[in-house]
Formats: sequence, structure tokens, C-alpha cells
Amino acid sequence: MRPILLKGHERSITVVKYNYDGDLLFTGSKDHIPSMWRAESGERIGTFNGHKGTIWDLDIDRFSTRLLTASADASVNLWDCETGEIIHTFTHHGPARGVAWAEGSQMFATINDPFVDHNAQISIYDAPSGVSGNDLSDIPRLEIDLPKQSDGKVIKPTNIVWLNLNEALFVTFDNGAIRLYDPITGEEMEEFFPHEKKINRVSVNLD
Repeated sequence: MRPILLKGHERSITVVKYNYDGDLLFTGSKDHIPSMWRAESGERIGTFNGHKGTIWDLDIDRFSTRLLTASADASVNLWDCETGEIIHTFTHHGPARGVAWAEGSQMFATINDPFVDHNAQISIYDAPSGVSGNDLSDIPRLEIDLPKQSDGKVIKPTNIVWLNLNEALFVTFDNGAIRLYDPITGEEMEEFFPHEKKINRVSVNLD
């Protein structure tokens, strides 16, 4: 197997993800421009232009038709992968740090940093396939506030993943914590500390 060099970004890369079938690769970086590549050849198929800040995370739906990108410009964009056009922009109160499609790709969850008077938050949005961008709601179906700890310390979420059958949200934090949240009620189900410092990235086995 020969290595393939992908050249296209102008600043450091922040996230790399394959699509479900493994034939496409999606990258985000500090140059504000997510890119889509052929995994087999390394050819860049196209770019997604519209953000004004670092791309911290991205996620592609099951059939590689819609891409979500979370940016430091306090927005999450939903893109049409075929045209590269923005379907809808979901504005957040602070820099968007993570994004993840739910199983079935009909809704998604985001995390954002605290900003000024706003706490960090977890948000869940509906995004049914076949619905035009104008008909998508900017109002989350659920918001989970992440206030300061009892000692006044601010902790920031770093990654978000849906667990099997959308039974829970798996959220990591910059203090080494992992929390599980109920995506229906927003209730915190469990918290544990497998690490002593910031969790930078998490990945879940598809099985």
C-alpha cells in the first residue's frame, strides 16, 4: 500500500474523517475551508467555502450527501456535498467546537464554547433529509446548558458522539471528564474521569 500525500490546505489541519463507505475523505483546517477528497487517489474533489473561522469538527451523513461543519465563527453549516453550497447555517452563542450526525442522519448534535455571558452548550437540531434550507429551524429541539463548576471553574466540551441507536450523547471535556447525556430529556446520565487532562479527540467503533 503506497502512501498518498494530500496537498491543499494552507494552514494546520484540525480534523480528518472518512465517509461511511470509506471512499471519500473530508478535512477541516485553520484556513476556514473544508475539503473533500477521493480516498483512493488523493484527488481533491472540491471545497466548501463560507466559514470565517477555524473548522474544529465535521461530520458526513450516512449516504455522503450532506456535510456538517463546526467553526470558530460560532456557526455550524449544513452543506450539499454534490454542489458545495450551504443548505443552512445554524448560529451558536460561542465558537462551535464539535458536531455529530445522529444515526439515521435526520438530526444532529453540536457543542459550543462559552462566550461572554453565555455558558457552553450542547444543542440538538432537526435536519430531515429532503427538507429545504429555508424550512429548517434555527431553534434547537434541545439545549443542554453547561454552567461553571461549583468552584467557579469553566470547563469546555471538546468532542461529541452519538452512541448506538441514539440512546445517549457521549461528550468529552477539557478536564479529562466524559459525560453521558439523555438526548430526549437532556439529563446527565453518568460522569467519569478516565483522563487527568484535556481529551483532544474521540472515535467510536462503527460496530
